[in-house]
Amino acid sequence: MSARQTHAPARNCDARHPDPTEHRFGKRITLRLPLQLEYADGVRVGGVLRNVSISGALIDTAHDVPVFTNLVVKLPAAGGTATACELAACVVRRTPAGLALEWRDMACEPLLGLLRDSGQEPARLMARDPAFN
Repeated sequence: MSARQTHAPARNCDARHPDPTEHRFGKRITLRLPLQLEYADGVRVGGVLRNVSISGALIDTAHDVPVFTNLVVKLPAAGGTATACELAACVVRRTPAGLALEWRDMACEPLLGLLRDSGQEPARLMARDPAFN
């Protein structure tokens, strides 16, 4: 074989890394919340938050958003006690299922509040995740 291999070696999946393309550090929570994505120039486009974790989210949108785009996810207030939420993020992957975002500030208070409002306890989500053990 030449000095430069043309194929990457196969990687075994295990309980800690079941999917080599998965980069999240927290358990995914399924949500269906409307949102707006706001670009640095102030342009806003619509979307739906499909799932969220301590480290990122999956967003449905009809708009073509390039990978590495920095944006702000704007979620409206839900229910009588919740407040609107704004989360800075970066697009890290585009898939047929949607945009994969990584939060700029993981486990920040607005994100923890969103998880609490969804009925989840953020500390439990992190404690049960192998990445935090």
